[in-house]
Amino acid sequence: MFWLISGFVFAHVYLHRPTSAWQFSVARFARLYPLHFATLLYVAFLQLVSLNLVGHWQIYANNDIKHFILQLFMSSNWNTWSHGLSFNGPIWSVSLEIVVYAIFFCSLYFLRRRPIASTIALLSASWTIFYLYSSDLPFLKSGVFRCAGYFFLGSLVYLLQPDRNNHRLAIILLSGSILVILGIHFEIEDFYISGFALAAVSLAARLDKIFPVSGFRLSALGDISYSVYLIHVPIQMTALVLADLLFDGTREFADSYLTLPIYLCISVVLASYAHRKFERPVGAFIRQKLSHPRPN
Repeated sequence: MFWLISGFVFAHVYLHRPTSAWQFSVARFARLYPLHFATLLYVAFLQLVSLNLVGHWQIYANNDIKHFILQLFMSSNWNTWSHGLSFNGPIWSVSLEIVVYAIFFCSLYFLRRRPIASTIALLSASWTIFYLYSSDLPFLKSGVFRCAGYFFLGSLVYLLQPDRNNHRLAIILLSGSILVILGIHFEIEDFYISGFALAAVSLAARLDKIFPVSGFRLSALGDISYSVYLIHVPIQMTALVLADLLFDGTREFADSYLTLPIYLCISVVLASYAHRKFERPVGAFIRQKLSHPRPN
């Protein structure tokens, strides 16, 4: 769903807007890197504290220098040097998307001229490569192309969105339902995931056009989604380190029915604060400094 929504949004933003490679790269760097870097440093600190004072890592292993360097370059899971999740593990999906962003930008010339045909070709090529080379390519993990397939499926959903009637929406929903049924029957995971995501995103996009939200805006949750994604595991690690250091390693707090709602509230509040006070201003600062390079 994450990858499909990304493809939907990128098609909406870039298919009709001229952009250079520099502008595209700066926008992606400013959006993704600052919070990734900050959470990476924090998690690295927590892991060192845990290893030295408690004797074990928290949640993820592979917390060595090599994986730290891979994390610094947001390449923790798209290349074959990586041996699995490390440090702030959820960044793995963003790591894969970095490569897909490059494929998307390099394909913009064709996407703008033959949008539907080019998107279908990229979608088909991506999943063909993934299924033919499931044991990875030289240097590049095949999972990149699974991600790319979902990404371009999202772009296709955007291109097929109806403006005035619901006939096309009905076809999309029917197609999604068929994919779900086939996926469950033949136990093909990508079929039923694609079908569900296809139907859900298409329906949400159509409902947004028919019943535009005024007042309470769900976009506020979308704004902090990246912060929630990168902050929720560091919160877990912090709780586990404190439990190990102060409460003899007990995990009994996890048995309470209050643990999950409290954890979710803390995650949303901290993510909202991080978005307003760090992610957004730092991103704006980077865009301002890098968007207009000074002459030599």
